[in-house]
Amino acid sequence: MTTAEPTRQAEAAPTLFFRDILGQERALGYLAMALRQNRLAHAYLFLGPDGVGRAATATALAARLNCAAPTSEGEACGDCPSCRRLAAGTDPDFLILRPASEGRQPQIKIEQIRELRQLTAYPPVGGGWRVALIKPASALNDAAANALLKTLEEPPARHLLILAAAQEGDLFPTLVSRCQKLTFAPLPPALIRRELEKRGRSPAQAALLAALSGGSLGRAVMMDPEALLAQRDQVLSDLETLSRGGAADILAWAQRLAKNVAEADTFLTLASLWYRDLLVLEAGGPPELLAHPDRLPELRAMSRAGRPERWLSRLAALSRAQRHLAANLNPELTLDILGFRLAATGTWT
Repeated sequence: MTTAEPTRQAEAAPTLFFRDILGQERALGYLAMALRQNRLAHAYLFLGPDGVGRAATATALAARLNCAAPTSEGEACGDCPSCRRLAAGTDPDFLILRPASEGRQPQIKIEQIRELRQLTAYPPVGGGWRVALIKPASALNDAAANALLKTLEEPPARHLLILAAAQEGDLFPTLVSRCQKLTFAPLPPALIRRELEKRGRSPAQAALLAALSGGSLGRAVMMDPEALLAQRDQVLSDLETLSRGGAADILAWAQRLAKNVAEADTFLTLASLWYRDLLVLEAGGPPELLAHPDRLPELRAMSRAGRPERWLSRLAALSRAQRHLAANLNPELTLDILGFRLAATGTWT
């Protein structure tokens, strides 16, 4: 297989059933109605962040379209030859186009779209539907996007194109206008938390992963919970050290973090979650909303002794530092200023 050709489903245990997709009832309901009424569009644009079910929905839709014995609930059976091929990642009628090039700007190239167009000149191998998922569609270079437009303008029979993108502004308006848009929302943290606990994460791990996931179950699953908890403990230790140390301690802390921008960003995120938890408790929120439920006694003690205006001030300082680092401003100077702001009151509460 060359890098230019469409790649086939290869991930372990692909999702064959709509019922296994969490938190996307609106998009799934729309597709279920289209299937019942035999009014499926020739192309869909699945919008939303990574890890919220866009690819899983594309796979489940492909399974349902080619299933030999779909259930009365509108699901694929999971047992017929087509379902077994899809589950094994060997279905010739389910294609995934991914960036063929690497580097700072991975691209889906025109050669890949040309090969897809050649395939669409022939009927699906299994006699049903051929489904092609383009992910991420934002990786289409200009030539590839223009070539794909020709297919969208003259859609071949029994072919379904699915473009996955974070937002429609990442694509040519001409591509967007020829697709039926379906939005996949970020998942609620409580849902991600429950799912992670079902998968064996501890409550403390699940809570922190859910808080850091940005609504993406896929992202939460990929993160290392033990490493994150260790980083969180280091962040809390740093906050306490900053509150008690002098200028030399603050400058040494800033110098250490400035050497690794990813580590600095982790500090800013975890520290922000800590002060956010204090504000949640101050507002009377339940422990289920906390990112750090395993530190609840400590949070409650600090909540009773601290001042909300300080926490808001620190959140503002952390947010400002995040913006400055994202804008590639001097990291050590940014962290120097942040360290002095966090230490201003002489207490980390």
